Amino acid sequence: EELILLDLLHAPAESYLHSLATVLSRVESLSHVLAWAAYDDTAALGQPDAITQDELRIVSLPRLKLTFQALMVDNSVRLYSVDHADLFITNERSETESAMLEAIPHSLLLSNSNSECSVLVCAWPPCRPQIESVPFSTSLVLDRSDVKWAGNLEHPYYMYPVHVSRVILYTTTLASALYLLLLRFLGRSYKEVVRLVDTVGSDAALSREEDQILQFLSCEKNSPDSHPDASACRLKISLVLLDAPLQLPWDISLEMADYLFRLEHVSADCLLTPEEELTLLKRCICDVADKRCSTEAGHTPLGIALCKNRRTALRARAAAGLGRHFSVSNIAALENGGGERPPCCTVELPKRAAEGRTRWVHAWHPTVLEETPEGLEGMLEELVMRFKRERAYYLEGMMALLMFLNQKSAPSARRFSIPTGGFLTLYCLFTNSTPCRPGLVGGFFAPSCSASFASLLLSFLELDEPTLLSSILLSLARCPSLGKLLPEFVDTRVTKRRDLYSGVPTPEEPQTPLATLLRGVMAEMHAAAAEASPARTEVLR
Repeated sequence: EELILLDLLHAPAESYLHSLATVLSRVESLSHVLAWAAYDDTAALGQPDAITQDELRIVSLPRLKLTFQALMVDNSVRLYSVDHADLFITNERSETESAMLEAIPHSLLLSNSNSECSVLVCAWPPCRPQIESVPFSTSLVLDRSDVKWAGNLEHPYYMYPVHVSRVILYTTTLASALYLLLLRFLGRSYKEVVRLVDTVGSDAALSREEDQILQFLSCEKNSPDSHPDASACRLKISLVLLDAPLQLPWDISLEMADYLFRLEHVSADCLLTPEEELTLLKRCICDVADKRCSTEAGHTPLGIALCKNRRTALRARAAAGLGRHFSVSNIAALENGGGERPPCCTVELPKRAAEGRTRWVHAWHPTVLEETPEGLEGMLEELVMRFKRERAYYLEGMMALLMFLNQKSAPSARRFSIPTGGFLTLYCLFTNSTPCRPGLVGGFFAPSCSASFASLLLSFLELDEPTLLSSILLSLARCPSLGKLLPEFVDTRVTKRRDLYSGVPTPEEPQTPLATLLRGVMAEMHAAAAEASPARTEVLR
C-alpha cells in the first residue's frame, strides 16, 4: 500500500489531524512525529477533511523509539502500540486520573482490552523556570535538546502501570521511581514525594541515568524551593540513600538547619521521626570546629547550633524513653505541681550576628515602646496615607497582589509603601481583620494565613528608617500573637468615598480613624510591655 507523510504542524483547526497533533505534541515535538496515511490520488489533499481517521495507518516517534499502528475497533480508529502488546492511546479518563496526571503534562494514557491502564512518560529533563510574578509556580518546560541527558538514558520513556483505584502509579525500575519522584517534587506535591521515598532507597551505586535524575532535583535550571516541606523531602531522600556510594545534590547539614529553623511549619505528612532525625544528625556538622564547616558552603553558627541542640534534645528524650512530644496531660500536671518532668539537657546559644548583617525580620527597633504621646501627636499632624480596604484575600487576589508588587516598572505613585497603603494593608492582615483564604480543604475554606502572608509582603517595604509605623509592623512580624491584642482598624469617617486618610480631623471629616488606631496601638503595646516580665520583654524584642 502506498503511504503519504502528513503535515501535522500545519493541520487545520478542528480537523482530525489537528486533534492527532494535539495528543502527540504532549510527548514529542511535531518535527519528530511521522504520521503516515493511505495515499489516494483522487483526494483533495488541500482540504481540511481530506484525511480522516480511516486513512491513518502508522504514527512513528523515532527519538522515543515508539511506533503506533491505526486499527479499526468498534467503528473507531485506535492507535495501538507496536512495542507494547494490546495497549492503545486513550483520552477517556476520570477525575481521579486527571488529578493523578496533572503534574505530568508530557504523558500518554494507554489502555488495553481489559480496561487496565498504563501511563507512558517521556524521559525529557523537566525544568521549572523561576517566574518572579508567580513565586510558587509549578509550570514545567521540557528540554528536548539536551543531548547529554539523552545519552545517559537506557530507555527514552518510562511505563507506569496504574493501580486499580486509578489514583496510584506503580514504578517498575529505580530510574522510573526517581523520575516520578522528580516530577512530584517539581510539582510541589510534597505528600506524594514522601510516599515515593521508600521506592528510591538503595545501597548500591547508581547508574548514570539514575544519578542524573537525582542530581536534577537541585539543578540550576529549576527555581529554588525553600518550602519547609521541601526541606523535609530532601532529608527523607537523603535518609534512604545514606548507604549508597554517591554524592547528594545538597548539603545535609544546611537542609537539616533549614528544617529545624521552620519545624513548626512542616506538614504532618512530611515530618521526620525522632529516629530519622538522629540518624541524619550523625552526618551533620554539629560543631564549628568540624573540618567540614565552611562559611563558603553556607554553614552558619546558628545552623550548627540548631543541629547540635536538636541532637542533644533528642538524645535526652531517647534516654528518658519519651516520644517526640511531651503530652498535654503531663504539661497540665506540671502546672499543678505534679506529674513526670521532661528530661533536661544543655543547649548552646550562637553568637548574634552584627546588626548590619541581620535580615529584615531581625532588624527590630523599639520605637513603638519609646515613643511618647507628644511625639505621636506631632507625627499625626503630618500623617496622610491612602488605603483601599479588602474584605478578604482569596488565592486569586493574593497572587494578583504579588504580581503587582513584583512589577519593576511601576510608577512611584503606585509603588507599595507605607504612605500608599502598605501600613494599613499589612496591619489588617497581621490582626486578621482582613483574612486570607488560600483554598478549600475538605470542602471548607482553609484556616486564615493572613499573618504569614503579611510577613511575606513586609519584604517589599522600605523599613530601614526607625519610625513608629515600621516599628509596629516589625513587632507584629516578630510576634504575630500580638495581633490578637491590638485594636482593629475601623473606618469611622462620615464620607467613605475617598481612600485618603489623615492623622488630624478636618471640618469635612471630624473623625480620624487613623489617629484612633495609632493611639490605641501605642496604649496596648505600652501596657503589655509594662505588665510583662523582663524575660518576656526580651522575647518580644
